Amino acid sequence: MDVFRCRICTEPYLESVRPTHCPFCGARQEYIVPAGDYEPNAIAELSGKSREYLQKALAQQVDNSQFYRGASKVADSEEGAALFAAMAAQEARHAEIVCRMLGLPVPEDLHDTGSCSPSHKENLAEAGKRQTRLSKVYAKFLEDAGEERVREVLKAFIEIENDHLGLAG
Repeated sequence: MDVFRCRICTEPYLESVRPTHCPFCGARQEYIVPAGDYEPNAIAELSGKSREYLQKALAQQVDNSQFYRGASKVADSEEGAALFAAMAAQEARHAEIVCRMLGLPVPEDLHDTGSCSPSHKENLAEAGKRQTRLSKVYAKFLEDAGEERVREVLKAFIEIENDHLGLAG
């Protein structure tokens, strides 16, 4: 077994081979490095614009995590429930990453169950809309972000949201 670390969520884990995606945040393989090669990419100070954008992203991540948690409870199959539970966990992880960047505590309601449709099919359609919307929001934020760490995280988040589109569509 080897020890790897994700540059996005910073979580360490054991694997025989480098995984294709982080099991915690969903970041692609390019962000996963041997733990010995891991170097923290701290932010000295966030610009006002980056702080504003990250706070907006945080609100959407919390809302999405709650929605997916609710959708997991009304899914029409075990696979659907697992899909929404995994998406809820990844959105919660993204919110935690943003909280660290902002120097804020994790919102108390992050793991609450949000409202959703009683229809699994409608929740899948809504999930696709949420993924598309959040990917576009991140892309807009990425245009204006000046901090290297913020840019790296936003780029990874865009890729993760786009990966989710294939799952929810």
